Amino acid sequence: MDGRRAVTGVTLIVLVGLLVVGGLVGWRALSAPVAGDDGDSTQTSCDPGVAKGDLVRTRDVTVSVYNAGNRSGLAGQTQQELAARGFIEGDVGNAPADAADVRFVRVLTTKRDDPAARLVARQFGKRVQVSVAPDLGAGVEVIVGNRFAGLVKAPHKMRAKAAGSGC
Repeated sequence: MDGRRAVTGVTLIVLVGLLVVGGLVGWRALSAPVAGDDGDSTQTSCDPGVAKGDLVRTRDVTVSVYNAGNRSGLAGQTQQELAARGFIEGDVGNAPADAADVRFVRVLTTKRDDPAARLVARQFGKRVQVSVAPDLGAGVEVIVGNRFAGLVKAPHKMRAKAAGSGC
C-alpha cells in the first residue's frame, strides 16, 4: 500500500509541475507582442529621402488609409492588404469632410512626382492618379470610397523617376 501511495504522490507532483510550466508558456504566448505592434521586429523604418533612380520598395513606404465611404472597416481592411504587401502601416480612420466626393480611390502626397506615392497608387490600378494635398497623416495618404473593391496585381518596387520621400 505504501508503494502505491508513493507512486500516486510522485504522479501528482509531476502533473502539478506540468500544469505550472504550461501556464507559464501560455502566459508568455498570450502576453507576447502582436505583429504590427510597436515591438514588431520585422517592420522596417521608412526611408526619409529617395533620389532619382533609386529603387523604392514597399518596405520603405509608410501608408495611411482613410475611409470616405459608408462601408465600416474599409480603411482598416485596405491598410491590412497594403501591409501584407510590405508597406509600413500609418494612420487609419475616417476621411475629412472635404474628401466625401471620393468614390473609388485617391492617393495623396505632399510632394509632386513623389515616387513612394506612385508605388502606392499602382496597388490600386494603373489609372489611379496621385494628387498633391496638405498632410493628413503619416506617409502617403490613401482615401478609399464605396466603389473601391480591392487591390490589383502590382509591383512591390519601382525606380524613382524623381526625388521624393517614403515617410
